[in-house]
Amino acid sequence: MCAGHFECIRQAWLCDGDMDCPGNDDENEENCPHRCPEDHFMCGDQSCIHKRLKCNGFNECIDGSDEEHCQKRCNEEYEFNCGDKCIAMDLVCNGKRDCENSADEPTDGSCGRNECEELNGGCTQECVDTRAGHYCKCKPGFMLVNSTLCEDINECLEPGQCSQVCINLKGSFKCECVGGYARDPHNPQRCKAMEGHASLLFAHFIDIRKISLDHQEITAIVNETRGSTALDFVFKTGMIFWTDALDECIYKAPIDEGSKKQVVISEEVTTVDGLAVDWLYNHIYWTNNDRDTIEVADFNGDMRKTLYQDRIEQPRAIAVYPSEGWMFWTDWGQNAMIERGGMDGKFREPIITEEIRWPNALTLDLVLRKIYWSDSKFHSIYSCNFDGSQRRVVLHSSEYLPHPFSITVFGDTMYWTDWYREAILRANKFTGQDVETIADSHATPMTVHVYHSYRQPNGTNHCTPLNGLCTHLCLPAPQKSPSDSKITCACPDGLVLMSDGLTCESKDGIETRTQLPNPDPIPITHNMEGIVPVGHKSL
Repeated sequence: MCAGHFECIRQAWLCDGDMDCPGNDDENEENCPHRCPEDHFMCGDQSCIHKRLKCNGFNECIDGSDEEHCQKRCNEEYEFNCGDKCIAMDLVCNGKRDCENSADEPTDGSCGRNECEELNGGCTQECVDTRAGHYCKCKPGFMLVNSTLCEDINECLEPGQCSQVCINLKGSFKCECVGGYARDPHNPQRCKAMEGHASLLFAHFIDIRKISLDHQEITAIVNETRGSTALDFVFKTGMIFWTDALDECIYKAPIDEGSKKQVVISEEVTTVDGLAVDWLYNHIYWTNNDRDTIEVADFNGDMRKTLYQDRIEQPRAIAVYPSEGWMFWTDWGQNAMIERGGMDGKFREPIITEEIRWPNALTLDLVLRKIYWSDSKFHSIYSCNFDGSQRRVVLHSSEYLPHPFSITVFGDTMYWTDWYREAILRANKFTGQDVETIADSHATPMTVHVYHSYRQPNGTNHCTPLNGLCTHLCLPAPQKSPSDSKITCACPDGLVLMSDGLTCESKDGIETRTQLPNPDPIPITHNMEGIVPVGHKSL
């Protein structure tokens, strides 16, 4: 248990050279004699990293000492590669051996000979002669294959080449934007939202705040919370939901009248670190870290159901995509992983199971159909497809990600909270570059969300009208095949579903019915379902 009884960490993480507690007391002198294990490297600040992380191209050490004295690749235009080191090109063919293997002083007559004069040196595009030998180059938009052949580069394979839609052309490419976005006149590769101004909502433990991203003005939304942790919102109605770790409740309130908060769930709510709102079907989903469950309820908390409760150790972050009926969550238990499953409790499957230890944060990029998550143990932010494929490291930094807790994305930017830095930071979501602190919280920052209508695109609520004929819960279901139903009737805990698949009864056989919810009369003005690039009929 960390100081302040605020957080628990695994025993194996104590004195491992990595600061895991918010106050770093798991690595202080009182708890740990200062040393590094034999298979670790000591940074300049005396922190420890595993030796396999040294010279891997990333700064694990805050001072960058793990990437010092590492062999770098030679620049063919200015340097000659001896095999074990690079030397200046003007040292080649000077009659003096500068490479240990004498590669800079060849005896085959290549010194002073222009190989490019004969059949272009075997190059399909450009041949460049050097003091000892030659090399082939390609025109912009092409890449060198087998040292002589130039092939077209598919620029669209590089993340972030375009904000949204990338179309490869021979020797070039072009970018387009999906509906609701327009190309930035200053940079045609970037897309910007055509409507609205984005803000950040974040739980501050002692309150909930809103930050305008235009001029970074901070506004208090809910004052004097005891332990606000996870939060989410419904943009079309301006309602926010949040969990309170000390009150052990889930609350809701209008975003402009936070003082009018109402209790949604109050029983058996202990450690709820993750909360997600289904803005189409009007449900909330949350992870319960003490009960090791994932649960759902309607907006009033009247109908509550446990969806997943087996093979869950330490569930934390959760996100939903109601248009397709999928939900995603992280588990930082002994077998840490990211899983996905139907929002109706079916089709559960792990999608990230390797190289993952403490996945605190998770969010969805609905435009690019990507998952973003952070791992507090690896000090990294990752992304992958909805099925876990094409995983990549977006940002790895012990300096900027000492202890990330929550993450959200919008446009070309990702935002995250960090306990150790007590701040909200942002960076490019493709490259991890341009890291910037946008708010110092001076307290423990918890969950953060971009507040904008495009974060909750319109879609069809297949439960309306008549609640899908369900007597109680009507939940969205994922389509694993075209014949799968788009909705599933479900019963609150304590009731069972009858054979008709619609009606709930008590376990003693007494049928129960509930009043069907009225369809939401408030229209949604932004429709991004079936996202299609501007000017295209299909993608």
